[in-house]
Amino acid sequence: MTGELFRYLLVGVFNTFFGYALIFGAQFLLNWPPMVSNFAGYSVALMVSFALNRNLTFRSTGKKSKELPRFLLVFALAYLANFIVLYVLLRYTKTPSGACQIIAGVIYIFISYTLNKLLVFTSSVEKNGKK
Repeated sequence: MTGELFRYLLVGVFNTFFGYALIFGAQFLLNWPPMVSNFAGYSVALMVSFALNRNLTFRSTGKKSKELPRFLLVFALAYLANFIVLYVLLRYTKTPSGACQIIAGVIYIFISYTLNKLLVFTSSVEKNGKK
């Protein structure tokens, strides 16, 4: 496994816990409604994911103003693929639902990592040969 992919996975694990902490904190400590808590948690976590992946995973030196819209598009595409795979597996196979979630999650990770690497964070110190 490359260092970049490993960093991507670590950022994902951290950001998942961080996002849930925000969601549950807003819901149970601030008494926000579940849907509002969910939206707020995901919104903040998505921006944290952008910052961590930009700076730690891919070590990008590109312009944030160009990378952020691409990052959001990649997120939407990866999530859509995740949702479609999950729907197809649940609807048309006898695969247990937990396994369906894992398979769909792997698809999300693969698409998200690949598209972020190829389309979003294309400028980096490492890619320009200046480790």
